[in-house]
Amino acid sequence: MDELAPLLTVVGGPMRGASFRLGSRPQVIGRGPEVDVAVADPHLSRRHAEVRLTDAGAVLVDLGSTNGTWLNDRRITGTELLSDGDIVRLGRTALRFFDPGLAVTDPVGLRFATGGKAVRRSSRPTLPMPVSDLATGPTDAWPAEPGPVSSTVGVDAVP
Repeated sequence: MDELAPLLTVVGGPMRGASFRLGSRPQVIGRGPEVDVAVADPHLSRRHAEVRLTDAGAVLVDLGSTNGTWLNDRRITGTELLSDGDIVRLGRTALRFFDPGLAVTDPVGLRFATGGKAVRRSSRPTLPMPVSDLATGPTDAWPAEPGPVSSTVGVDAVP
């Protein structure tokens, strides 16, 4: 498969961390067995939405789903052009759209320092990796002891 093809990465919901490369033919997203992008979310329709690669770019189409298709927190009707970094919500699943050919984000959604302008990337894209939930904050599994580090580990501090 073309490693420069756009990618949908699940960033929220039951399949968080999964990624799907988009092919040249239209890709149907849903929970049914006959779809191209099968998402295990009972709040999706069997054939919920479709992503098509066109000359203008990737477009998103709602296929008459019961719960609707949302693009960047706005319910869509008809066809909507996707931009790198867009968030598509279907049921309780959130997908981030990543276009390595015209990327202002990396696959996990971090912004490149481009002043907000899209940049063509000639290098191979990075592979998406699951990211821990930053909203929960730091872990308290090993809390730090009060005082200087040198007293904790038993060495003299450097003057």
